[in-house]
Amino acid sequence: MKELIRLYFLALKVLIVGCLVCITALIFTNVVLRYGFNSGLFFSEEISRLAFVWLVFAGSQLMLHENGHIGVDIVTSRASPRVAKHLLTLTYLLMLFATWLFLQGSWKQTLINLNVGAPSTGISMGLFYGAGLVFSVLSSVLLGAQLVKHLATPAGELQPSTSVQGVLK
Repeated sequence: MKELIRLYFLALKVLIVGCLVCITALIFTNVVLRYGFNSGLFFSEEISRLAFVWLVFAGSQLMLHENGHIGVDIVTSRASPRVAKHLLTLTYLLMLFATWLFLQGSWKQTLINLNVGAPSTGISMGLFYGAGLVFSVLSSVLLGAQLVKHLATPAGELQPSTSVQGVLK
């Protein structure tokens, strides 16, 4: 199971790099064509935007897994381990609720835009909003697993780091 999770996050990193390369290549090529040859790629803006959307959501998923997001521990660092555990549990539940709300909105937007094509390429706009669906579902699973692991850990042990020092490790 750990190998499958490792491969998933490796694939996510490959997707992120692929999106960055795609965006860079399309925009560079388009600039050269516009200024050098008075031409351009009609699809470069839309494909770059699509790659950027997927890049952001893939990066968010990766940072959620690696606890690389910014955290504020001004309260939990001063609380007892038991209170800190309850506060972190509440934080996980709030993140799951926010992810649920994001899932609902992404689902509605995907359905609304499923048959709407992008102006120049005709790619379904549902593909843009589908990134939010994929992110919400996978983040919910990840947050749920982290919550279960957190609840199984005794108070004061193996608390995920939310401080700057934890991010820089």
